[in-house]
Amino acid sequence: MALDVGKFIKAPEYDVKIISRRDVFQASVCEEDRFSDECLELSALIVLDAAEMKRMGIQDGANVRLTSKWGSVVVRARASPREEQKGLGFMVNGPWVNALVSDEAPDGIPAFKDIEAKITISKDGITGIQELHLL
Repeated sequence: MALDVGKFIKAPEYDVKIISRRDVFQASVCEEDRFSDECLELSALIVLDAAEMKRMGIQDGANVRLTSKWGSVVVRARASPREEQKGLGFMVNGPWVNALVSDEAPDGIPAFKDIEAKITISKDGITGIQELHLL
């Protein structure tokens, strides 16, 4: 009987600053049906610099767990087609990035542009939108 050592060894975590942004295609699809597979594909993802992904051992299309002080979600990682600043990740506006945003908003506006989080490879499935609505 083979022993699955991976069950006992935690995947390394890396720091990432998440910047949320708008995307007209994602907004259009999700406005039509926020529970659709297409909305999930366009929303539950983080875009990272390809060299950073390689350094972290993250394959393009792999599931990753993002954890901030305020929440945790599993999304798909995608390599950016251009070179990005190291240590930054980009997510489109939506429930997945909202789950990571601070509920502390002294000026009334949440901080969507500078979310400090940890990223690690995950064997878990992408966090479903139904789960996010329960948080």
